[in-house]
Amino acid sequence: MSYIQEKLKEAFESVIESEFKYNGSINNINYIDLFYKSASKNSLFKLMGSDVCMTNCEFEGNDAVLIVFFLPINLEESGAKNIAERVIQIVEEVEKCFITIDYLKSEEIKEDKFVYVVIVKRV
Repeated sequence: MSYIQEKLKEAFESVIESEFKYNGSINNINYIDLFYKSASKNSLFKLMGSDVCMTNCEFEGNDAVLIVFFLPINLEESGAKNIAERVIQIVEEVEKCFITIDYLKSEEIKEDKFVYVVIVKRV
């Protein structure tokens, strides 16, 4: 198991035991608010050049873990191609670690200057 997979698994197991829970809609996340709440609950870490937060949530009536990768849009990088490659790399690593994921969305918000990769894994 790679360092990335070990870190994901360790954070996943830690989140399951924690009280921190996201109660909002998976389809309408306030990413900045989630980022700061995660930081205040020590549920934010760096991985693959991105900030990552994990929190408990409910997905389709089941307990789950919400994982959000915060990818900064850097104007000095090669743009959309580089971001797309990073999103693919994230998805590949998460799938290697957890085998299956239950929800996946990638969303770019230009005002925030971030691409958000949202992943839900049922517990």
